[in-house]
Amino acid sequence: MKRYRLKNLKDIPFIQLIKFGIVGCINTGVSLAVFYILYNWININEYISNLIAYIIGLINSFFWNKLWVFQKNGGRIIHEAIYFFVIFVFCYGIQFLCFRGLVEYAKIDANWAQIPAMIVYTIFNYILNKFITFKNK
Repeated sequence: MKRYRLKNLKDIPFIQLIKFGIVGCINTGVSLAVFYILYNWININEYISNLIAYIIGLINSFFWNKLWVFQKNGGRIIHEAIYFFVIFVFCYGIQFLCFRGLVEYAKIDANWAQIPAMIVYTIFNYILNKFITFKNK
């Protein structure tokens, strides 16, 4: 009977997915911290604070995913950053449609509708970034 041995943990999709989830949690914390500091301490408008927090979160997420989750130390950073941004916008659009559908049509409270919409966003974002932005050549 042949035994399966783990040669390289970075190549295991489940490990990547776990790392992706950890980055998502870190990113959520960074974005929230930026928002709360800008909005509550510096008194910047909530929409501008939100925009700045998302931009910082997107940059933070890009580097963590590039260097740790998908371990792409080389490559064309501008090319990857553009794909990462486009995929973010696309996945956010899907998340927004899911969220709105749950709130408007399924009549689910917005606080609860956020959870499945966030799961949909995460699945699409992981798959697209794995196979497009940070694909193995």
